[in-house]
Amino acid sequence: MNNYWHYRNGLCVPLSEDGNAIYLLGIVVDDFSKVEENMLTIEVPEAEYAVFTTTPVDTTNDKEQKEFAKTIAGTWKHIFEDWFKDSRYVYDESKLDFEFYDERCHHRQDTVMDIYVPIKKVRY
Repeated sequence: MNNYWHYRNGLCVPLSEDGNAIYLLGIVVDDFSKVEENMLTIEVPEAEYAVFTTTPVDTTNDKEQKEFAKTIAGTWKHIFEDWFKDSRYVYDESKLDFEFYDERCHHRQDTVMDIYVPIKKVRY
């Protein structure tokens, strides 16, 4: 799994009907054949996604990691407070959203990551 270190996904998985969830950081695999007993597996169902890339942040300095976290939170806020309002889509609650972290988000002057949001077209 060392080859996957730079390709991680952050996934918020609902635990119960009352809104509790768990945030998992993991990797995408082709199958679960190498899963060990202490590992969790999640199958993300196929969906139509809107993909948002965060604005670039210089994370070559450790202090800026907090700024990157703020940028990610700001992107989520923009998606749900602005983008959906002006789009012809709604959030598909039957699917899972996730964050994708690849080589573009590791101690760079232009650090970014992607947010995948499941969507459904609004029917008028």
